[in-house]
Amino acid sequence: MGADMQQFLLTEDDLDESFFGEEPSVAYDPVFVSGDESGRVLIDLINMLTHGSHPEASDHASALYTSVVGSVVFHNVSRFAGTGAQRVFQEFVEALHKCDAYRMQLNDGMQFDVSKAAVEPLDGSTGDAVVTRWVTTSEEYRIEGSWAVAVEGDVLSFVNVRVPDASAIHRLARMALDRLAGRAASS
Repeated sequence: MGADMQQFLLTEDDLDESFFGEEPSVAYDPVFVSGDESGRVLIDLINMLTHGSHPEASDHASALYTSVVGSVVFHNVSRFAGTGAQRVFQEFVEALHKCDAYRMQLNDGMQFDVSKAAVEPLDGSTGDAVVTRWVTTSEEYRIEGSWAVAVEGDVLSFVNVRVPDASAIHRLARMALDRLAGRAASS
């Protein structure tokens, strides 16, 4: 992981709540169980972006923050050679538009049904950024979460937020994109 990639990550200071950098291992490596085949593409891409293991990625950094009430902010940035970042972004966006629902399993064995609530452009973006809101349920849980995927030059940013406030993903993703563009992020 390159030190220069760290500069693009969200930090604890960017978060509204009091978060801390504990990394619950259950947040890693979801497995596609059933549903829309495009859900399998999304899960595969998420795992590759999380680990920096996409075959075209040349550098990677990630940060995960959790709060005492279970809110999670997960941010990954990956650098790609040539037009790789744009290609992966397009693959991600195509899968987002095709996928309505899927079932996944976390590495602790819990299975969840995931349903898409909305796909929308990131507030103030020029087109290379999209936000998706999801509702994740099991018998015991209902979690509202959002993803923001954006590309700036040769770097792809993926922000995963499990907080019910829909505006939070736009604010954090905008900060991340501004940081990639070299502009001072503002709240």
